Amino acid sequence: MILRQRLQVLTLLFLSLLAFASYHEYTGGVAWLQYLALITILSFMFVFDVAFTNDSQFIFDPDADNWRRKVESLQG
Repeated sequence: MILRQRLQVLTLLFLSLLAFASYHEYTGGVAWLQYLALITILSFMFVFDVAFTNDSQFIFDPDADNWRRKVESLQG
């Protein structure tokens, strides 16, 4: 893991700790839901980062002609 991903994991762990600490069954507070929503968003960002941002695995090019030229140049 690179430094950015380690920082993301540490942030997720810290926010998880805050979410657990802010939950009180008898007070009726909903602050933990806000932390949970933030944790969910950051978790999906982390999964996307790990799965798709490696240079050898994912290239986003919405133009099909550019993609075709790249693939053909690698084959021939």
